[in-house]
Amino acid sequence: MQQMEKQLKRNIPLTYLFEFGKNMGFTQAIWVTYLAFKGLSLVEIGLCESVFHLTSMLMELPTGMIADIYGRKFSRLLGIVANTIYLCLLFFVNGVPLALLAFVFAALSYNLESGADTALIYDSMLATGESDSFTKIQGRREVVLQSASLIGILVGGMLADIDYRLAILAALGLGCIVFVIGLRFTEAPFPKEKLNMQTAFSAQFKKPWRMVKAQRQLVFHMVLVAIVLSSITTAHYYATAYLKGNGFSLSLIALFLILQAGGAILGGASANYLKMRYGEDRLFRVVPVLIVVALLLLTTPIFGLSLFLMGFSDSVLYVVLTNKINRTIRSDERATILSLNSMFFSIVMIVMFPAFGILADKTGLASAFFLLAGAAGILALLNVVKIS
Repeated sequence: MQQMEKQLKRNIPLTYLFEFGKNMGFTQAIWVTYLAFKGLSLVEIGLCESVFHLTSMLMELPTGMIADIYGRKFSRLLGIVANTIYLCLLFFVNGVPLALLAFVFAALSYNLESGADTALIYDSMLATGESDSFTKIQGRREVVLQSASLIGILVGGMLADIDYRLAILAALGLGCIVFVIGLRFTEAPFPKEKLNMQTAFSAQFKKPWRMVKAQRQLVFHMVLVAIVLSSITTAHYYATAYLKGNGFSLSLIALFLILQAGGAILGGASANYLKMRYGEDRLFRVVPVLIVVALLLLTTPIFGLSLFLMGFSDSVLYVVLTNKINRTIRSDERATILSLNSMFFSIVMIVMFPAFGILADKTGLASAFFLLAGAAGILALLNVVKIS
């Protein structure tokens, strides 16, 4: 029993290593310019992004079911395999069909990790009697993720300056190391129904819809966070185009984006303190308002503060929401419900991202950011009224 408890506790530091390596990636900041280098137009590159989100939306629940039926360790390792296929296809891409197929596997890699990662950690802590510390661990994970992403952007950019293929090969090598780390995970105990494959998936598919009916406030918070975090993601991508159009070099823009990563790291590190000090409901009221302020500041001379606030708010909301989901739902449906949460984000992104682009083409980016802030402001106000 003590040996099993020791192995389950080891899942936490292993997750830090696993997620640090997985999120460095080296290709996250260069794939757009790489595909352009390979001859794809901006419209075709945008289509790749759309395929990613469409696949994510369609596969979130099925991959969550895989984690709940076959185990979270299995799902996370399968995610590394899918990412390896994505990188191999990216290396050999020679046109739109192969690029689109690559992003199908990129989305699958994300889906297989989404839900399974948090479920493995929470159930491990539940089994060792440490679930009260989950928010603190989740905050540390967010620091690890954002730090790895920052390093991956910098190192990947330097490798791509030498040769794009070098960055992809480095990512493949890193993926092999991460897979070996993942093999050391210990599956946390959680109840599984002994059913045949068809019956198991059918039973698992019904669970999130039962939760939607029974946990209305939780679903409201999931949809709220999906919308406001989609606003941040949309603003992040289009802010680069806005700043470049205003005369900033790409190198200088990259330095400004470090402010957003810094805000995300601080948000992850302080999320547990903020939850303990102010409570979940107050954070769900206040943080969306901070996001509205950030969107309004994006076109002002203090846009650096906007980027910082976006990163900070993103991390705090993510940590607080995942803690609430894990505390509320049962272990045998944990990964599926967490995947449902990610699916909400994908659905909103599929609508918001192109809609914002169309709006920006007609009114200009500055006006589009203002309108996005207005829409987010209405949602934040409705949220305050509902929670109050």
